[in-house]
Amino acid sequence: MFSFYSTEVAPTTTPETLSPAPLTLITLDQDPLFGTYEPEAGQMGRGSQNPTLGGVVIQDFGVILQDQRITIAEDNALSQATVDALRSASAIAGGEYFFTDGYDVWKVAFLRPGGFRAWRNMLFAAKGVTVYSYEINLVVLEAM
Repeated sequence: MFSFYSTEVAPTTTPETLSPAPLTLITLDQDPLFGTYEPEAGQMGRGSQNPTLGGVVIQDFGVILQDQRITIAEDNALSQATVDALRSASAIAGGEYFFTDGYDVWKVAFLRPGGFRAWRNMLFAAKGVTVYSYEINLVVLEAM
């Protein structure tokens, strides 16, 4: 289960079983079965290669965890309530959350800009069904 939850509790892969429950707990309505899930998206290192007058200077600053991104996207997978909860969570300036995919846990923040985007399926809406597609982009602050 893909879940976001507040950091006042200990990190776990099963936040829905915590007692007391976290103040914020958002579980995706459907795991990204047919969409995109990249837990190691983005660049994982810093450096440059600079040509000089007769050679090359290579600068390698190593791997910095905060360069890691997690990308999740799925079509027609979220309810209105989940979209509202994710919009609220992603709008908090400086908001930090634990995120779990059921196997691993990270401390994350929503990327600025473009941390969370959702759009309604208008074909379904015409038939009275409200369902959203989404894209989530997270910055990894710490691996647990």
